Amino acid sequence: MRARIITALCGVIAIFTVCVAGFLTGCASGHNEFAYVVGVGTNEVFEFRVQNNGALTPLSSPNFAVGSNPTDVAPHTSGDFLYISDFSGSDVTLLDINKDNGLLSVPVSNSVVVPINPPNVFATGVGPIAVAMSPTAPFLYTANLTEGDVTGFTVDPGEGGLTSIGSFALTLPPPAPAAPAPHPSAMAISPLGNFLFVANATEGTVAVLSIASNGALTLAGAPVSMGVGAAPNALQVEHTGHFLYVADTANNVVLGFAIGSNGSLTPVAGSPFAAGAQPRGLGIDPQGAFLFTANAGSNDVSAYLIDSASGTLGAVTGSPFATGGVGPSAVAVTANSSIVYVTDQTSHDIAAFGIFANGVLKPVTGSPFGVATSASSIGLVLR
Repeated sequence: MRARIITALCGVIAIFTVCVAGFLTGCASGHNEFAYVVGVGTNEVFEFRVQNNGALTPLSSPNFAVGSNPTDVAPHTSGDFLYISDFSGSDVTLLDINKDNGLLSVPVSNSVVVPINPPNVFATGVGPIAVAMSPTAPFLYTANLTEGDVTGFTVDPGEGGLTSIGSFALTLPPPAPAAPAPHPSAMAISPLGNFLFVANATEGTVAVLSIASNGALTLAGAPVSMGVGAAPNALQVEHTGHFLYVADTANNVVLGFAIGSNGSLTPVAGSPFAAGAQPRGLGIDPQGAFLFTANAGSNDVSAYLIDSASGTLGAVTGSPFATGGVGPSAVAVTANSSIVYVTDQTSHDIAAFGIFANGVLKPVTGSPFGVATSASSIGLVLR
């Protein structure tokens, strides 16, 4: 197992000895990092400042109103904007992120025309369950659970506004054989910006779509089966764009695939990899060294080393690690790869762990941190 050595803002591994508790906490430069959390049941975004020791402190305005039943958050690549998919409203809400204090606000419109609808709300297909921003181009996508398709937008780089590209099917058109109606549950975009991956939990498949230069999507082939009885509910692509990982909630495993130049998926050696009960969330640190799963059924997080050559996963010593809450659902890792956050949907809190050089996790003092919603998604923004 040849895992990448983390060399983020703290430099080589020898530097770890000067960091708090042996992990990278406190080693970032003078930037501020903020966390944004949503969950179905409260039509708000909850805002936190990430402290140097990994603790989460609610901002002076701890929540911000959005649309009906928010399900997912996606920051703009610039860190200037935040997008929230609103399941019951069938729309996306756009909010500005203050550079200095992280507080959210409704963008100020310079138009002399008074809009009929709020200028920061954009219609999607029916039932958007997930939202994803391209890391390389001004494109945003929502996976629409009820309608069974994906809506695409171009993003105004200055004001963050959205212009619809259209809706894109997740099954091949005739004369291809008829396929079950898709029920998209999660999305991930390759760091190279060339492919969008969509998990269809009910059908047990992952659709691969090529992203054109104008943001349009084209299926790279029929959706790929994840195996008998599989229920893919989370996706992550590691930072080189070579490997895709899929959380299979039904079989309590993580599936690993090598991504071909045409988007084809080939299982990596050793796949599938054992996880905790009902893995529902995935996260990879920015260096691509570690993968984490939020295990809803066993109330813990599994940690793996990612082999940089083969994509094979190796369990970290001591994994899985208890979150201290109930119903882990989503994962996010700080920009300097020092802290991993795991939302606990049932107990309404957020677990925080420091990441050691070998991937071992240690709870941050005060973890888990309360949040007044059934937290289902968390996004981190470095400003």
